[in-house]
Amino acid sequence: MIRVEVLYFAQLKEAMRVDRETIGVEEGASVQDVLRLIGERPEWTSVRALPLSFAVNEEIVDRTRSLRDGDRLALLPPVSGG
Repeated sequence: MIRVEVLYFAQLKEAMRVDRETIGVEEGASVQDVLRLIGERPEWTSVRALPLSFAVNEEIVDRTRSLRDGDRLALLPPVSGG
């Protein structure tokens, strides 16, 4: 088992009621595997349809990126502002 720090921003932070958490996943897990785990939570329902971008250790990646112990996975929703 590896541990990945997941960072939430904007609407995700509001929905999850935290800005970060550490999640344990099987070695060789991908970003998609972490999303699948988080997606099982009732809090995720309100943000499930958001198009997300992902960064691992501050590098933009896709859903297939494998994770290693200690990685920081940022879930990035679309941002608007004025």
